[in-house]
Amino acid sequence: MVQVSKREDRNMKTKLSVKMTVLGAVVGLLVAGPTAYAFHGGENSEGFREARFKKRGGPERMYKELGLSQEQKDKLKARREADKEQDKALREQLRTKMKTLHDEIAKPETDRAAVDQEVAEINEIKGQLFSRRIDGLFRMKEVLTPEQFTKLQCKHDGKMAKKQGRWQKKARTGASEAVSPG
Repeated sequence: MVQVSKREDRNMKTKLSVKMTVLGAVVGLLVAGPTAYAFHGGENSEGFREARFKKRGGPERMYKELGLSQEQKDKLKARREADKEQDKALREQLRTKMKTLHDEIAKPETDRAAVDQEVAEINEIKGQLFSRRIDGLFRMKEVLTPEQFTKLQCKHDGKMAKKQGRWQKKARTGASEAVSPG
């Protein structure tokens, strides 16, 4: 029988513990990824962004803040409704492709070519969604006066600055926690 010193035994236990922790984290991420992604919209879901928008007063609040006429409100509502179904279909395609990607990665024998194909298709769908958002901005610009659009942009810039501040704060906090001995 091979004798192992207490120090070597402790080192082996620590290494095993680290390996098990890493393995647990990887498995957790593989399982949680599709679940978290699916959370943002089932068949009857409006989606997280839409629900949050409505909670904060929805389009009516924005219309009031921008001082829109009834004609402008009607045009924006009509365009929003027209885009809703196509955007929903694209988001559902994205959700399905993301699940397929996660399933492919979770396989014991992952095929790199299959993963690359799924990633390319996901990027294509994301590109379509991004293009649709840009198209929506241009359509909105056609309805709003230059002053209203500028006011909307300033509001958006303010929200993005707040978000960026929170991200930077999290990054600083995360970095200091990772570096500090503990």
